[in-house]
Amino acid sequence: LLDVLKEALQKSGESLRNKDILVIASKVVAYSEDRLVKITSDQAFRNLVIKEADRVFGNGNMTMTLKDHILIPNAGIDNSNTPENEVILWPENSFESARKLRNALKAEKIKDITEGKINEIGVVISDSHCQPLRWGTTGIAIGWAGFEGVEDCRGAKDLFGREMTYTKMAVADSLASTANLLMGETDASIPF
Repeated sequence: LLDVLKEALQKSGESLRNKDILVIASKVVAYSEDRLVKITSDQAFRNLVIKEADRVFGNGNMTMTLKDHILIPNAGIDNSNTPENEVILWPENSFESARKLRNALKAEKIKDITEGKINEIGVVISDSHCQPLRWGTTGIAIGWAGFEGVEDCRGAKDLFGREMTYTKMAVADSLASTANLLMGETDASIPF
């Protein structure tokens, strides 16, 4: 995965800098973890969804599930951009995968073009996500490392001095959704 990332950076003329946050498509991470599964029938697909889901809320062509505390169709299993008769699962542990990639980037001694070695970097593993009762997909973070993915705003004051009691800002999800605009949904081939 690190080699693919370095090659993508080189081909695009991009570089990483200290305090950057790298967003990477979950599918690329899953491919690197060999999470492809052969599927021989619709029933085999439904059985795999049930096996991968933490909870199932109905069964059909698109089954709403809970996977890793995320409400997601088909337990995140996808057959787009996969070989014929194969599907790709989510990474085994997206938070651990993000930590490993972050540590590998720091150990690689990739140079920041302005400040020397990169020693502070964040990683988000993202996937596209359908929100119930909304059209279209957005990005969602399924794992992150190197920064606070959720900012707790409770106790802070609003413009009128009222104390916030519930608000936690989904920083990692917001970054994933923003990156999703650049990464695309079909054949854009922009996984980072």
